[in-house]
Amino acid sequence: MNDQRPITVLLSAPGQAALNETYRAFMADAGRVSVAALATTLDGLRSAMTQQAVEVALVDAELFAAREGEQGLVKFLSHHLGDSQALVLLPQGLSGLRGRLIHLDRVQEVLTKPVNPAHLIDRCHAVGISQRAARAPATAQTVSALAQTTGAARSAATGGPRWIAVGGGKGGPGKTTVAVNLAYRLHQVGIRTLLMGFDVPDAVGIQLGLGMSPCSRVWFDAPSRASFADAIQQKDGLDVILSPNEKRAALEIARRKPEEEGSIARLVEAATVHSPGYAAIVMDLPPTETEWSVQPLLRANTLLLVSEPDWASQVNLIETIRLLSGAGINPRYRFPREAIYAVLNRVNDADTMTPDRMQQAIRSKLEGWAPPFVAVIPADPGVRACQNDFVVPVTRRDDFRSGIDQIVDFFYQESLGASARKAAGKRSRSFLGLTFKVT
Repeated sequence: MNDQRPITVLLSAPGQAALNETYRAFMADAGRVSVAALATTLDGLRSAMTQQAVEVALVDAELFAAREGEQGLVKFLSHHLGDSQALVLLPQGLSGLRGRLIHLDRVQEVLTKPVNPAHLIDRCHAVGISQRAARAPATAQTVSALAQTTGAARSAATGGPRWIAVGGGKGGPGKTTVAVNLAYRLHQVGIRTLLMGFDVPDAVGIQLGLGMSPCSRVWFDAPSRASFADAIQQKDGLDVILSPNEKRAALEIARRKPEEEGSIARLVEAATVHSPGYAAIVMDLPPTETEWSVQPLLRANTLLLVSEPDWASQVNLIETIRLLSGAGINPRYRFPREAIYAVLNRVNDADTMTPDRMQQAIRSKLEGWAPPFVAVIPADPGVRACQNDFVVPVTRRDDFRSGIDQIVDFFYQESLGASARKAAGKRSRSFLGLTFKVT
Protein backbone atom coordinates (compact mmCIF):
# COMPACT_ATOMS: atom_id res chain seq x y z
CA MET A 1 0.00 0.00 0.00
CA ASN A 2 1.31 3.46 -0.90
CA ASP A 3 2.39 5.78 1.88
CA GLN A 4 0.16 8.72 1.00
CA ARG A 5 0.55 10.56 4.30
CA PRO A 6 1.69 14.17 4.05
CA ILE A 7 5.17 14.91 5.35
CA THR A 8 5.02 16.03 9.00
CA VAL A 9 6.91 19.26 9.65
CA LEU A 10 7.85 21.64 12.42
CA LEU A 11 7.92 25.33 11.52
CA SER A 12 9.99 27.90 13.41
CA ALA A 13 10.54 31.64 13.07
CA PRO A 14 11.61 34.53 15.32
CA GLY A 15 8.14 35.68 16.34
CA GLN A 16 4.54 35.04 15.31
CA ALA A 17 4.47 37.75 12.66
CA ALA A 18 7.46 36.19 10.88
CA LEU A 19 5.79 32.76 11.00
CA ASN A 20 2.32 33.69 9.74
CA GLU A 21 2.93 33.75 5.97
CA THR A 22 4.83 30.46 6.00
CA TYR A 23 2.25 28.81 8.25
CA ARG A 24 -0.66 29.84 6.00
CA ALA A 25 1.11 28.49 2.90
CA PHE A 26 1.83 25.15 4.55
CA MET A 27 -1.75 24.81 5.77
CA ALA A 28 -3.00 25.44 2.24
CA ASP A 29 -0.94 22.51 0.91
CA ALA A 30 -2.15 19.90 3.39
CA GLY A 31 -1.98 17.12 0.82
CA ARG A 32 1.82 17.22 0.82
CA VAL A 33 2.80 18.66 4.20
CA SER A 34 1.22 18.57 7.65
CA VAL A 35 2.25 21.14 10.27
CA ALA A 36 2.68 19.14 13.48
CA ALA A 37 4.41 21.79 15.61
CA LEU A 38 5.22 25.51 15.69
CA ALA A 39 7.96 27.44 17.48
CA THR A 40 8.55 31.18 17.70
CA THR A 41 11.19 31.11 20.48
CA LEU A 42 14.27 29.05 21.21
CA ASP A 43 12.67 27.46 24.27
CA GLY A 44 9.60 26.69 22.22
CA LEU A 45 11.73 25.03 19.54
CA ARG A 46 13.44 22.79 22.08
CA SER A 47 10.15 21.90 23.72
CA ALA A 48 8.47 21.13 20.40
CA MET A 49 11.31 18.82 19.31
CA THR A 50 11.01 16.93 22.59
CA GLN A 51 7.25 16.55 22.53
CA GLN A 52 6.43 16.07 18.85
CA ALA A 53 8.05 13.67 16.39
CA VAL A 54 8.25 15.20 12.91
CA GLU A 55 9.91 14.12 9.70
CA VAL A 56 11.28 17.55 8.80
CA ALA A 57 12.15 20.46 11.10
CA LEU A 58 12.41 23.93 9.57
CA VAL A 59 14.97 25.56 11.90
CA ASP A 60 15.38 29.34 11.78
CA ALA A 61 18.92 30.26 12.88
CA GLU A 62 17.76 33.66 14.15
CA LEU A 63 16.28 31.92 17.21
CA PHE A 64 19.83 31.16 18.36
CA ALA A 65 21.43 34.51 17.52
CA ALA A 66 20.75 36.43 20.74
CA ARG A 67 21.34 33.71 23.35
CA GLU A 68 23.54 30.88 22.07
CA GLY A 69 24.96 31.92 18.73
CA GLU A 70 26.69 29.62 16.27
CA GLN A 71 27.82 27.04 18.82
CA GLY A 72 24.32 26.66 20.21
CA LEU A 73 22.90 26.22 16.71
CA VAL A 74 25.46 23.55 15.81
CA LYS A 75 24.87 21.72 19.11
CA PHE A 76 21.11 21.72 18.58
CA LEU A 77 21.39 20.44 15.02
CA SER A 78 23.88 17.77 16.09
CA HIS A 79 22.14 16.40 19.19
CA HIS A 80 18.52 17.53 19.50
CA LEU A 81 16.80 16.63 16.24
CA GLY A 82 16.00 13.03 17.17
CA ASP A 83 14.92 11.21 14.01
CA SER A 84 13.97 14.44 12.22
CA GLN A 85 15.79 15.92 9.25
CA ALA A 86 16.49 19.64 9.24
CA LEU A 87 16.20 22.49 6.77
CA VAL A 88 18.06 25.48 8.20
CA LEU A 89 17.16 29.07 7.39
CA LEU A 90 20.03 31.55 7.72
CA PRO A 91 19.72 35.34 7.77
CA GLN A 92 21.83 37.17 5.20
CA GLY A 93 24.50 38.05 7.75
CA LEU A 94 25.09 34.40 8.68
CA SER A 95 25.16 32.92 5.18
CA GLY A 96 28.84 32.05 5.70
CA LEU A 97 27.78 29.30 8.13
CA ARG A 98 26.37 27.17 5.33
CA GLY A 99 29.59 25.24 4.72
CA ARG A 100 29.80 24.15 8.36
CA LEU A 101 26.13 23.31 8.81
CA ILE A 102 25.56 21.35 5.60
CA HIS A 103 27.99 18.65 6.72
CA LEU A 104 26.04 17.86 9.89
CA ASP A 105 24.40 14.45 9.63
CA ARG A 106 20.76 15.52 9.91
CA VAL A 107 20.97 18.82 8.04
CA GLN A 108 19.61 18.24 4.55
CA GLU A 109 19.56 21.80 3.22
CA VAL A 110 20.70 25.27 4.27
CA LEU A 111 18.84 28.20 2.73
CA THR A 112 19.49 31.94 3.02
CA LYS A 113 16.47 34.10 3.82
CA PRO A 114 14.20 35.33 2.49
CA VAL A 115 12.79 32.14 0.98
CA ASN A 116 9.47 31.88 -0.81
CA PRO A 117 7.04 29.73 1.25
CA ALA A 118 6.14 27.67 -1.83
CA HIS A 119 9.82 26.77 -2.24
CA LEU A 120 10.03 25.80 1.43
CA ILE A 121 7.07 23.47 0.98
CA ASP A 122 8.70 21.87 -2.07
CA ARG A 123 11.97 21.36 -0.20
CA CYS A 124 10.35 20.01 2.98
CA HIS A 125 8.29 17.59 0.93
CA ALA A 126 11.29 16.46 -1.11
CA VAL A 127 13.42 15.90 2.01
CA GLY A 128 10.63 13.93 3.70
CA ILE A 129 9.97 11.76 0.65
CA SER A 130 13.69 11.13 0.22
CA GLN A 131 14.05 10.03 3.84
CA ARG A 132 11.08 7.69 3.58
CA ALA A 133 12.69 6.13 0.54
CA ALA A 134 16.02 5.77 2.36
CA ARG A 135 14.36 4.04 5.29
CA ALA A 136 12.15 1.75 3.23
CA PRO A 137 13.13 -1.90 3.75
CA ALA A 138 14.02 -4.10 0.84
CA THR A 139 11.61 -6.83 -0.24
CA ALA A 140 11.66 -10.11 1.62
CA GLN A 141 13.38 -11.86 -1.28
CA THR A 142 16.07 -9.20 -1.55
CA VAL A 143 16.67 -9.19 2.19
CA SER A 144 17.28 -12.94 2.13
CA ALA A 145 19.75 -12.65 -0.72
CA LEU A 146 21.57 -9.58 0.52
CA ALA A 147 22.18 -11.14 3.92
CA GLN A 148 24.90 -13.21 2.25
CA THR A 149 26.60 -10.40 0.34
CA THR A 150 28.78 -7.38 1.10
CA GLY A 151 28.40 -5.18 4.15
CA ALA A 152 27.18 -2.25 2.08
CA ALA A 153 24.49 -4.36 0.48
CA ARG A 154 23.46 -5.87 3.81
CA SER A 155 22.66 -2.41 5.16
CA ALA A 156 19.88 -2.08 2.61
CA ALA A 157 17.99 -5.00 4.09
CA THR A 158 16.82 -2.85 6.97
CA GLY A 159 16.55 0.38 5.02
CA GLY A 160 19.12 2.78 3.66
CA PRO A 161 20.07 4.21 0.30
CA ARG A 162 19.26 2.08 -2.71
CA TRP A 163 22.44 1.66 -4.73
CA ILE A 164 21.29 0.97 -8.29
CA ALA A 165 23.97 -0.35 -10.60
CA VAL A 166 22.83 0.03 -14.21
CA GLY A 167 24.65 -2.36 -16.49
CA GLY A 168 24.59 -4.60 -19.51
CA GLY A 169 26.92 -7.21 -20.89
CA LYS A 170 27.68 -5.24 -24.04
CA GLY A 171 27.76 -1.66 -25.18
CA GLY A 172 24.83 -0.17 -27.04
CA PRO A 173 21.54 -1.16 -25.32
CA GLY A 174 21.08 2.33 -23.87
CA LYS A 175 22.18 1.68 -20.29
CA THR A 176 23.72 5.14 -19.85
CA THR A 177 20.55 6.75 -21.18
CA VAL A 178 18.50 4.71 -18.70
CA ALA A 179 20.87 5.52 -15.82
CA VAL A 180 20.92 9.25 -16.57
CA ASN A 181 17.17 9.58 -16.99
CA LEU A 182 16.35 7.35 -14.02
CA ALA A 183 18.55 9.48 -11.76
CA TYR A 184 17.13 12.71 -13.15
CA ARG A 185 13.55 11.47 -12.72
CA LEU A 186 14.18 10.34 -9.14
CA HIS A 187 15.51 13.82 -8.43
CA GLN A 188 12.41 15.34 -10.06
CA VAL A 189 9.99 13.41 -7.84
CA GLY A 190 11.83 14.31 -4.65
CA ILE A 191 14.21 11.38 -4.08
CA ARG A 192 17.62 12.85 -3.19
CA THR A 193 19.84 11.16 -5.77
CA LEU A 194 23.49 10.93 -6.77
CA LEU A 195 24.40 9.86 -10.32
CA MET A 196 27.88 8.32 -10.65
CA GLY A 197 29.67 7.48 -13.89
CA PHE A 198 32.35 4.79 -14.03
CA ASP A 199 33.11 4.51 -17.76
CA VAL A 200 36.09 6.20 -19.43
CA PRO A 201 35.35 8.44 -21.24
CA ASP A 202 32.20 9.16 -19.27
CA ALA A 203 29.08 9.27 -21.44
CA VAL A 204 27.05 10.51 -18.45
CA GLY A 205 28.69 13.91 -18.66
CA ILE A 206 28.38 13.97 -22.43
CA GLN A 207 24.63 13.33 -22.29
CA LEU A 208 24.11 15.98 -19.63
CA GLY A 209 26.29 18.58 -21.32
CA LEU A 210 28.66 18.76 -18.35
CA GLY A 211 32.35 19.56 -18.49
CA MET A 212 34.97 16.85 -18.04
CA SER A 213 35.90 18.35 -14.69
CA PRO A 214 35.41 18.48 -11.81
CA CYS A 215 35.17 14.70 -11.63
CA SER A 216 36.05 11.85 -9.29
CA ARG A 217 39.76 12.47 -10.03
CA VAL A 218 39.52 15.27 -7.44
CA TRP A 219 38.65 12.68 -4.78
CA PHE A 220 41.03 9.97 -6.02
CA ASP A 221 43.97 12.38 -5.77
CA ALA A 222 43.19 13.37 -2.16
CA PRO A 223 40.32 11.39 -0.60
CA SER A 224 38.31 13.37 1.94
CA ARG A 225 34.79 14.56 2.62
CA ALA A 226 35.69 17.96 1.21
CA SER A 227 37.20 16.58 -1.99
CA PHE A 228 34.12 14.38 -2.51
CA ALA A 229 31.97 17.51 -2.41
CA ASP A 230 34.41 19.25 -4.77
CA ALA A 231 34.06 16.39 -7.28
CA ILE A 232 30.31 16.94 -7.66
CA GLN A 233 28.77 18.72 -10.63
CA GLN A 234 25.07 19.47 -10.90
CA LYS A 235 22.48 19.23 -13.64
CA ASP A 236 19.32 21.12 -12.67
CA GLY A 237 20.02 20.34 -9.02
CA LEU A 238 20.89 16.65 -9.56
CA ASP A 239 24.27 15.74 -8.06
CA VAL A 240 26.61 14.05 -10.56
CA ILE A 241 30.11 12.59 -10.15
CA LEU A 242 31.88 11.67 -13.38
CA SER A 243 34.72 9.20 -13.87
CA PRO A 244 38.31 10.51 -14.13
CA ASN A 245 37.80 10.85 -17.90
CA GLU A 246 41.48 10.07 -18.53
CA LYS A 247 42.51 6.52 -19.40
CA ARG A 248 45.98 6.58 -17.89
CA ALA A 249 44.65 7.83 -14.55
CA ALA A 250 41.80 5.31 -14.70
CA LEU A 251 44.25 2.42 -15.19
CA GLU A 252 46.35 3.53 -12.21
CA ILE A 253 43.28 3.88 -9.96
CA ALA A 254 41.97 0.46 -11.03
CA ARG A 255 45.18 -1.15 -9.70
CA ARG A 256 44.38 -0.01 -6.16
CA LYS A 257 42.97 -2.78 -3.99
CA PRO A 258 39.36 -2.27 -2.86
CA GLU A 259 40.40 -1.89 0.77
CA GLU A 260 43.01 0.78 -0.05
CA GLU A 261 42.43 4.47 0.56
CA GLY A 262 41.58 6.11 -2.74
CA SER A 263 40.19 2.96 -4.37
CA ILE A 264 37.07 2.77 -6.52
CA ALA A 265 35.30 0.88 -3.75
CA ARG A 266 36.14 3.59 -1.22
CA LEU A 267 34.73 6.25 -3.57
CA VAL A 268 31.38 4.43 -3.62
CA GLU A 269 31.45 4.06 0.15
CA ALA A 270 32.22 7.79 0.50
CA ALA A 271 28.92 8.51 -1.24
CA THR A 272 27.00 6.83 1.56
CA VAL A 273 28.45 9.06 4.29
CA HIS A 274 28.22 12.26 2.29
CA SER A 275 26.03 14.90 3.90
CA PRO A 276 23.29 15.68 3.08
CA GLY A 277 22.66 11.99 2.51
CA TYR A 278 21.28 10.32 -0.58
CA ALA A 279 18.25 8.04 -0.78
CA ALA A 280 19.33 6.73 -4.18
CA ILE A 281 22.75 6.30 -5.77
CA VAL A 282 22.54 5.44 -9.48
CA MET A 283 25.78 4.03 -10.92
CA ASP A 284 26.37 3.78 -14.67
CA LEU A 285 28.74 0.81 -15.09
CA PRO A 286 30.94 0.10 -18.13
CA PRO A 287 30.20 -3.11 -20.12
CA THR A 288 33.45 -4.73 -19.00
CA GLU A 289 34.77 -6.99 -16.24
CA THR A 290 37.33 -4.46 -15.04
CA GLU A 291 37.58 -3.02 -11.54
CA TRP A 292 35.64 0.01 -12.75
CA SER A 293 32.63 -2.27 -13.13
CA VAL A 294 33.24 -4.90 -10.46
CA GLN A 295 34.00 -2.72 -7.43
CA PRO A 296 30.86 -0.55 -7.76
CA LEU A 297 28.75 -3.62 -8.51
CA LEU A 298 29.86 -5.35 -5.31
CA ARG A 299 28.65 -2.37 -3.30
CA ALA A 300 25.25 -2.16 -4.99
CA ASN A 301 22.07 -3.66 -3.59
CA THR A 302 20.17 -3.47 -6.88
CA LEU A 303 21.33 -4.41 -10.37
CA LEU A 304 19.35 -3.15 -13.35
CA LEU A 305 20.31 -4.89 -16.59
CA VAL A 306 19.33 -3.03 -19.75
CA SER A 307 18.54 -5.09 -22.84
CA GLU A 308 16.97 -4.66 -26.26
CA PRO A 309 14.21 -6.85 -27.77
CA ASP A 310 16.33 -9.05 -30.07
CA TRP A 311 17.99 -12.46 -30.02
CA ALA A 312 21.53 -11.15 -29.63
CA SER A 313 20.54 -9.12 -26.59
CA GLN A 314 18.73 -12.08 -25.10
CA VAL A 315 21.80 -14.31 -25.44
CA ASN A 316 23.97 -11.57 -23.99
CA LEU A 317 21.60 -11.12 -21.05
CA ILE A 318 21.71 -14.84 -20.30
CA GLU A 319 25.51 -14.91 -20.34
CA THR A 320 25.73 -11.80 -18.17
CA ILE A 321 23.46 -13.30 -15.53
CA ARG A 322 25.34 -16.60 -15.72
CA LEU A 323 28.60 -14.74 -15.15
CA LEU A 324 27.18 -12.82 -12.20
CA SER A 325 25.90 -16.06 -10.72
CA GLY A 326 29.48 -17.25 -10.31
CA ALA A 327 30.20 -19.25 -13.45
CA GLY A 328 33.70 -18.57 -14.75
CA ILE A 329 34.49 -15.72 -12.39
CA ASN A 330 35.88 -15.35 -8.90
CA PRO A 331 33.09 -16.31 -6.44
CA ARG A 332 33.56 -13.06 -4.56
CA TYR A 333 32.06 -11.29 -7.56
CA ARG A 334 28.82 -13.21 -7.29
CA PHE A 335 25.70 -11.05 -7.17
CA PRO A 336 22.44 -12.34 -5.63
CA ARG A 337 19.86 -13.27 -8.25
CA GLU A 338 17.05 -11.83 -6.15
CA ALA A 339 18.58 -8.35 -6.49
CA ILE A 340 18.82 -8.52 -10.31
CA TYR A 341 16.17 -6.82 -12.45
CA ALA A 342 15.85 -6.21 -16.18
CA VAL A 343 14.60 -3.42 -18.43
CA LEU A 344 13.58 -3.88 -22.04
CA ASN A 345 14.67 -0.76 -23.91
CA ARG A 346 13.87 0.70 -27.35
CA VAL A 347 10.75 -1.33 -27.97
CA ASN A 348 8.47 -0.55 -30.91
CA ASP A 349 5.17 -1.98 -32.14
CA ALA A 350 6.91 -4.27 -34.65
CA ASP A 351 8.92 -6.10 -31.98
CA THR A 352 7.88 -9.65 -31.16
CA MET A 353 10.47 -10.19 -28.40
CA THR A 354 8.34 -9.40 -25.36
CA PRO A 355 9.49 -9.57 -21.72
CA ASP A 356 7.49 -12.78 -21.20
CA ARG A 357 9.14 -14.39 -24.18
CA MET A 358 12.60 -13.33 -23.04
CA GLN A 359 11.92 -14.61 -19.54
CA GLN A 360 10.90 -18.01 -20.90
CA ALA A 361 14.14 -18.28 -22.87
CA ILE A 362 16.23 -17.20 -19.87
CA ARG A 363 14.51 -19.72 -17.58
CA SER A 364 15.31 -22.51 -20.01
CA LYS A 365 19.02 -21.70 -19.69
CA LEU A 366 19.21 -20.72 -16.00
CA GLU A 367 17.59 -23.56 -14.09
CA GLY A 368 14.07 -22.17 -14.25
CA TRP A 369 14.91 -18.64 -13.05
CA ALA A 370 14.78 -15.30 -14.82
CA PRO A 371 14.95 -11.72 -13.52
CA PRO A 372 11.75 -9.69 -13.43
CA PHE A 373 11.38 -7.11 -16.18
CA VAL A 374 10.39 -3.96 -14.35
CA ALA A 375 9.92 -1.67 -17.36
CA VAL A 376 9.36 -1.53 -21.08
CA ILE A 377 10.81 1.66 -22.58
CA PRO A 378 9.62 2.65 -26.06
CA ALA A 379 11.90 3.38 -28.98
CA ASP A 380 11.79 7.12 -29.58
CA PRO A 381 14.01 8.94 -32.10
CA GLY A 382 13.30 12.12 -30.16
CA VAL A 383 15.48 10.82 -27.31
CA ARG A 384 18.64 11.15 -29.36
CA ALA A 385 17.58 14.57 -30.61
CA CYS A 386 17.21 15.72 -26.99
CA GLN A 387 20.61 14.34 -26.08
CA ASN A 388 22.25 16.12 -29.00
CA ASP A 389 20.93 19.37 -27.52
CA PHE A 390 21.98 18.33 -23.96
CA VAL A 391 18.33 18.14 -22.91
CA VAL A 392 17.34 15.31 -20.56
CA PRO A 393 14.74 13.26 -22.51
CA VAL A 394 12.41 12.63 -19.54
CA THR A 395 11.69 16.36 -19.52
CA ARG A 396 10.40 16.36 -23.13
CA ARG A 397 9.42 12.87 -24.33
CA ASP A 398 6.21 11.63 -22.69
CA ASP A 399 6.31 7.98 -23.82
CA PHE A 400 9.95 7.64 -22.91
CA ARG A 401 9.24 9.19 -19.50
CA SER A 402 6.43 6.69 -18.95
CA GLY A 403 8.96 3.87 -19.37
CA ILE A 404 11.40 5.42 -16.89
CA ASP A 405 8.49 6.01 -14.51
CA GLN A 406 7.81 2.28 -14.47
CA ILE A 407 11.25 1.80 -12.89
CA VAL A 408 10.65 4.63 -10.42
CA ASP A 409 7.28 3.19 -9.41
CA PHE A 410 8.62 -0.34 -9.06
CA PHE A 411 11.28 0.64 -6.53
CA TYR A 412 9.81 3.75 -4.90
CA GLN A 413 6.03 3.60 -5.16
CA GLU A 414 5.66 2.88 -1.44
CA SER A 415 7.72 5.92 -0.51
CA LEU A 416 6.36 8.37 -3.06
CA GLY A 417 2.63 7.98 -2.54
CA ALA A 418 0.02 9.45 -4.83
CA SER A 419 0.72 13.12 -4.14
CA ALA A 420 4.35 12.97 -5.22
CA ARG A 421 3.53 11.11 -8.42
CA LYS A 422 0.78 13.58 -9.24
CA ALA A 423 3.11 16.51 -8.67
CA ALA A 424 5.71 14.97 -10.96
CA GLY A 425 3.25 14.49 -13.80
CA LYS A 426 0.86 11.85 -15.05
CA ARG A 427 2.39 8.44 -15.62
CA SER A 428 1.50 5.75 -18.08
CA ARG A 429 2.03 2.20 -16.87
CA SER A 430 1.75 0.34 -20.17
CA PHE A 431 3.18 0.62 -23.67
CA LEU A 432 2.07 -0.82 -27.00
CA GLY A 433 -0.30 -3.18 -25.21
CA LEU A 434 2.59 -5.23 -23.81
CA THR A 435 2.02 -6.94 -20.50
CA PHE A 436 4.71 -8.39 -18.34
CA LYS A 437 5.14 -9.90 -14.90
CA VAL A 438 7.42 -8.55 -12.21
CA THR A 439 7.22 -11.45 -9.77
